[in-house]
Amino acid sequence: MMEQSILDNRIRVVTKKMVGVRSISLGFLMAAGPMDEAEDRGGVAHLTEHLMFDGTERRDAEEIARMMDTTGGQVGGFTSRDYTCFTATVLDDYRTYLIDLMGDILLNSQFADYAVHQEKETIIRELSAQLDRPDVCAHERLKSHIWRGHPLGRPIGGAITSVAGLQQKDVIQFFQENYQPRRLIIAAAGNVNHQDLVTNVADAFWMMPDDGRADAQPVRPVFHGGVTVECKGVSHVYFSIALQAAPYTAAERYLIHLFTAILGGGMSSRLFRKLRQELGMVYEITAEYQAYRDDGVIVIEGSTTPELLHPVLSQILLEVKGMALQMLPILEEELWIAKMQLKGQHIIAQENSHTCMSSLATQAFYFNRFIDSAEMLDQIQQVDLERMNTITANILTNGLLHSAIALVGPSCEQVCNTAVFEKMLRDFQ
Repeated sequence: MMEQSILDNRIRVVTKKMVGVRSISLGFLMAAGPMDEAEDRGGVAHLTEHLMFDGTERRDAEEIARMMDTTGGQVGGFTSRDYTCFTATVLDDYRTYLIDLMGDILLNSQFADYAVHQEKETIIRELSAQLDRPDVCAHERLKSHIWRGHPLGRPIGGAITSVAGLQQKDVIQFFQENYQPRRLIIAAAGNVNHQDLVTNVADAFWMMPDDGRADAQPVRPVFHGGVTVECKGVSHVYFSIALQAAPYTAAERYLIHLFTAILGGGMSSRLFRKLRQELGMVYEITAEYQAYRDDGVIVIEGSTTPELLHPVLSQILLEVKGMALQMLPILEEELWIAKMQLKGQHIIAQENSHTCMSSLATQAFYFNRFIDSAEMLDQIQQVDLERMNTITANILTNGLLHSAIALVGPSCEQVCNTAVFEKMLRDFQ
């Protein structure tokens, strides 16, 4: 059973009791992230997340690390494009212990100047390492191209130059302005009693005052199509194709997930069968629906040799256009396989307390309500073939009109001639 309580300072506590487990997974989702950064302070949200474990008024970094290790579980944090989250999976014996620790961290982190400097260096090394991964470069280049001028288009970790310029005062300002109780969702799944958890949270977070303000309404970004290319010292070319789709909360979200499973979601998908098994042009090819609060995108990614790049991209766009025009409609068996794939993945994931906790937190963040497994599975099952083909055609027609390609590959004519690929996009629109 899923339950929710809202504390006096507007912190939301959401729980799901799981029978037969001794663990509890806790998530502290703060609705603050890259979307809240000033344009010249890219990466400050990610840097703040890193610094949360580097010392408070009561505990230094060593003591915090020792406390986390003694739980015998996993404790960490991550920054997404829409929010920041701190997570832990521990034995139920450590629930109170961990909530007290996280309360201290989220209320009393010091952000010492030496710690800011150290974490900046760590993040800069992390960003530098990503430059050695052409697949990551292609993906980030795509996002920065299609959503340029909007926070969604910025790298989550920031750029090396922007991170290098961050100072202690920037972190403190970001923390004070954005780490507010109205933005905090505390989710728990596993061996948890809802009222006991509410009491623990109230005890640990009562000093987090509500400032009474409301958050500004988000602005949906403008999608920019076209082609962007980066030449690097690599032998293969890595491509990332974007088709504009719907935001996270769209009514057709399950249908889009089914479509991407059919297009490039596994070994039975259309693109894998065609480009890998029949033509041998790629080693790996994927399609995924990546959705956020303000926009969404269907991303098709893979790699090939420079001489095969043009025919590979042509095959991908031919498949998408054929589905948009219903010349290559989705078949009953394809839809059945995709449904089984999505339902199976969901059911398996719900056996894990960490995944359940993540679902609770993100549902509270995006929908402000719970979507239980029965409702989700029913929504997937209810998608019939006629509706699937009709709505897919509408989505893809719009997606082809708002599409982009990012390429990272060697400096050669097959890769660097952007005019060829821009014409290719126009021809398929």
